[in-house]
Amino acid sequence: MRLRHIAITLVLALCASTALALDATDNAASHPLPVGSDMPDLLLSHELDAAQLGHLGLNGASPCRLSDIEARTVIMVAFSMYCPHCQREAPTLNELGALIADRGLAKDVKLIGVGIGNSNFEVKVFRTKYAITFPLFSDPDFRVNKAIGEVGTPFFYVLVRNPETKEFKVADSHLGRLESAGSFLDRAMQAAGGGK
Repeated sequence: MRLRHIAITLVLALCASTALALDATDNAASHPLPVGSDMPDLLLSHELDAAQLGHLGLNGASPCRLSDIEARTVIMVAFSMYCPHCQREAPTLNELGALIADRGLAKDVKLIGVGIGNSNFEVKVFRTKYAITFPLFSDPDFRVNKAIGEVGTPFFYVLVRNPETKEFKVADSHLGRLESAGSFLDRAMQAAGGGK
């Protein structure tokens, strides 16, 4: 019995250390969508200002569908306001949004966040506290997270639109904090087929 207890403790410690090494809050049930698979046309709940709505090409109605976002590529980050790694990642996320604009990609590439298990209020707190500059959506009932594979946080999907169907495919994914905003954007654009 004692040996079993030690073995379980070691397995839990290993899982925790793996998540810490990735700078992520991992989920044992996680099964991310593989590269090349279709991203479901997610129903996204939001409280966005007029500028953010216009930037995404949305008409203001909430909720909206992922396919309503006018972009060739969407970088979607799953976060939680309670995730310490997401809190530390916030400045890098803002830097990523700024780089998209600075490189002249803002028309074709959109950065969005989905607050996993977070209400509109919690998303608003995260947006305000960390001065988030890109659109954030809420997912209070984990519906979006179930659809995207019950991923840990932060988790990044690079999505590319099929011009014929208007649906998105997974071009790349990443669990954990980014090494740098610039290197991730390079990688995302390469995966999306847009170079740097």
